Amino acid sequence: MSRFFTSGQVARKLRVSISTLKRWLDDPHVEINDRRNANGWRLFSERDVGRLQEHKRLLRKNGRRFNDTTLIPIVVNGVKSN
Repeated sequence: MSRFFTSGQVARKLRVSISTLKRWLDDPHVEINDRRNANGWRLFSERDVGRLQEHKRLLRKNGRRFNDTTLIPIVVNGVKSN
């Protein structure tokens, strides 16, 4: 029988935040099946976790990456924050 993990369990296993995990899932290079339980929680197989571990390894190998919105200054009440 296959074992499945929740997002929180996978994030803990990979030692990343849930927001980082979700950002990785939006990456088109990460091919993970979208499998959910009756409550709508996303479930990951052991194979999915292995793919995410490989993705993490590649990110570390290639250095930190920023997406297009990371370096845009935040404007609050018309004033840019640094």
